[in-house]
Amino acid sequence: MEEEISLVELFAIIKKRLALIINLTLLGLLITAVYTFFIATPEYSATTQLLVNRTQQTEMIQQSDINTNLQLINTYKDIIKGPVILDDVREDLNLSLTHTEVADKISISNASDSQVFSITVNDTDPYAAAELANTTASVFQEKLNEIMNVDNITVISPAVPDTSPVSPNNTLNLAIGLVLGGMVGVGLAFLLEFLDNTVKDEDFIVEELGWTSLGIVSKMNPDDLKADEHQPLTFQPAESRRTRSRV
Repeated sequence: MEEEISLVELFAIIKKRLALIINLTLLGLLITAVYTFFIATPEYSATTQLLVNRTQQTEMIQQSDINTNLQLINTYKDIIKGPVILDDVREDLNLSLTHTEVADKISISNASDSQVFSITVNDTDPYAAAELANTTASVFQEKLNEIMNVDNITVISPAVPDTSPVSPNNTLNLAIGLVLGGMVGVGLAFLLEFLDNTVKDEDFIVEELGWTSLGIVSKMNPDDLKADEHQPLTFQPAESRRTRSRV
């Protein structure tokens, strides 16, 4: 029974502060919309794919060769993001960025048990992203034989500029702003209600405090006050009352 009453009270608080909750929800949506469409810098992505395939002495591809290729991919990931590759990339593209800044733009991934791995670059310019991805793949392919004395990399899919931004995610950002605004509104509504220590009804005085209720002062709105002002006040003289009493 107590749980049912408390749920009713919770819904009553939400209903009482519904305007505040709606306003804060819309405010959260507005803030995220302004950030997403006017402040956040869009980023674009470009990806090039490379195949690791050792030169075979025979026409038969052995399982051991495939396993070796898969293990080499993890080594290649470290080499690509190292200064031995990226310093040449910076020089070829005449970039003013540091090695760390260029490495932060690059991510390398591959599917499980696949000899293909991808070099993905995120940048604020879609054409710069594609150029950086292709240059990185080209420099790596050229220097791999010098570094590891192997020549088993083939570029199978060069990067092309994509003018559709990958971030920010407009729909996700707006949804987050809407949810966060609603949560703040509900939280603030309950906080204001719990901080309000005024007496709201007669039950609180009688049941909670154990006091006796002496009466209730009705709340009058402006229309009631105006109507009350137009009603004439009638006073009965004391002398007239005494005359009637003698009669």
